[in-house]
Amino acid sequence: MVHPASDGDADTGSFASRWLARPVIWLGGAASALMILAVFAITIYAIVMRYLLNDPLLWADEVTGWALVAIVMFGAAEAYRRGDHIAIDLLTTRATGIWRHIIAYVSDLGVLGFSVVVGISAWDAISFARVFGSYTSGHVVLETWILKTPILIGVGLLGMLAVIRLGERLAGRRNP
Repeated sequence: MVHPASDGDADTGSFASRWLARPVIWLGGAASALMILAVFAITIYAIVMRYLLNDPLLWADEVTGWALVAIVMFGAAEAYRRGDHIAIDLLTTRATGIWRHIIAYVSDLGVLGFSVVVGISAWDAISFARVFGSYTSGHVVLETWILKTPILIGVGLLGMLAVIRLGERLAGRRNP
């Protein structure tokens, strides 16, 4: 894992990185953290209801599953911004000179490519669900497009940050 000495964007980032992307992505990370607390509370409540009061919640597993997707998608961009994302340490720690720059470009291009592919897929799924009018099956009934929206938002944040980082690298404002 890459652990930058500073907060990632604070010292070398552009205006777009520091004042536009950073607050929005931070909000996504904060929403992710709050959802983790909410899922924890729901899980504890479900355990109490099932094992102490013998009255299991029928909706808890569905809601925590949906929240897990949102937690991951909202938190991924914040992890990427901070440098807490998964990296191949064998390459990133041993690379020097031009190879370090190449790895940084390839990494950002990989994030951008992932964002585009998943974003297109999420957009298609949301569009189909809205047109078709699909609903969840189970104890909580919602339109499925609502549950797919965090995926689109999350990859949008990832893609935005990848584009900004690539631009900063090309302008010489970001070091690997």
